[in-house]
Amino acid sequence: MNRIEYKQFKEVFYEDTCDNGLKVVVWHKPLFKSTSCLFGTPFGSFDLQQKTDNDEYYRFKSGIAHFLEHKLFESEEGDILSKFSELGANVNAFTSYQETAYYFNTSDEDIETPLNLLMDFVQDLSITEESVEKEKGIITQELMMYLQNPDSRLYFESFKSMYHTNPLKEDIGGSPESVALITKEELEECYNLNYHPANMTLIIVTPMDPERIFKIVKENQSKKTFDKFNGITRLYSKEPEYVVEEIKEINMDISETKCSLGIKLPVIKTSDEERVKKDWALNFSLEAYFSSMNPKYQNWLDEKKITPYFNVMEDIGREHSFILFTDNHENPKEFKDFVLKELNRFKNTYISEKDLKTLKNRTLGQLLRGFNNLESISVGYFRDSINGVSSFSSLNIVQNLSVDDCMNEIKDLDFSNNSLTIIKSSSN
Repeated sequence: MNRIEYKQFKEVFYEDTCDNGLKVVVWHKPLFKSTSCLFGTPFGSFDLQQKTDNDEYYRFKSGIAHFLEHKLFESEEGDILSKFSELGANVNAFTSYQETAYYFNTSDEDIETPLNLLMDFVQDLSITEESVEKEKGIITQELMMYLQNPDSRLYFESFKSMYHTNPLKEDIGGSPESVALITKEELEECYNLNYHPANMTLIIVTPMDPERIFKIVKENQSKKTFDKFNGITRLYSKEPEYVVEEIKEINMDISETKCSLGIKLPVIKTSDEERVKKDWALNFSLEAYFSSMNPKYQNWLDEKKITPYFNVMEDIGREHSFILFTDNHENPKEFKDFVLKELNRFKNTYISEKDLKTLKNRTLGQLLRGFNNLESISVGYFRDSINGVSSFSSLNIVQNLSVDDCMNEIKDLDFSNNSLTIIKSSSN
């Protein structure tokens, strides 16, 4: 096993690979009293088109990654949730844009039994036509619940208004229509492609002896056989630069009008570290200007340009880049005009050294505190491995970010590709 130590942060973890290709990481926290284990695949809602190293192409319906997460908790041997509970462990799972993960936490010293249970149930898809059809109804109810939540609906409709082909336009759980079309055969095909050990990572954050943990994992994996793994690549269709709709209105049973202004930015083709650096530079610049750090912010509130619900988020991914402003505003078109006007000022109002230092210190504190949380370590490591930049690299990027870096990121931004999404009361 390979020992990796970051002396500056007093963190040590070990990496090894099983004969079947499974990557295993043991993050050693000798002063902790609990253990957290995560078993994940880099397969999420973005994976609607895939290609193997053998040039075999696959298309999946939106929501299939989330559907698989649901089905894996079924077992011929009984209720998985109850089994973990009997062992004193809390088990859960999540599906996101780029990954699906299954994890448990326990304070019990015997982690061998729940760890074997985690590996066994994730590596055994056992479904029937009947169970798949039954699950469709459960997932559809879940999706309808989110669609009836105005805040969730606003984000969903915003991305749908901005993107033509990028999977961001699809809900992570899919749609009632796409879920209804998913078949048992597609779930099995999708599972065999993406849940091969060589495509997965097992992360254990524990005070236990790392050698003992590796032994447990390797013994478990040695008893199982898998077909040869063919590498998988996520594919994307070409995305136009312009938005789908410049304005969209949705009627819902709500008391306050909600709106968003989405700015669709060009995709940046660069290294992962440079992309993450650009993401932090844009994030800090927006935070300094569109928050209470800006002396004008209180005036905007007093003049009702914005409300206390005002928020801004951004993301620079490998295949997307956007800024999204949201608020509860009675006049969405005035909100749009205000945001665009301030964005043009924002391009020429560079972040101060003082504000940048404040934001960097706050962010570094949050990142460092993450090393004291079991799930933050395991989820963070897994997502970092997919994103191509480790937490320690992110810390260095934030530490070294300069005012010039922020200035260079915002000075040439084009805000013309934008979309206004409005959710208003159906009684108006």
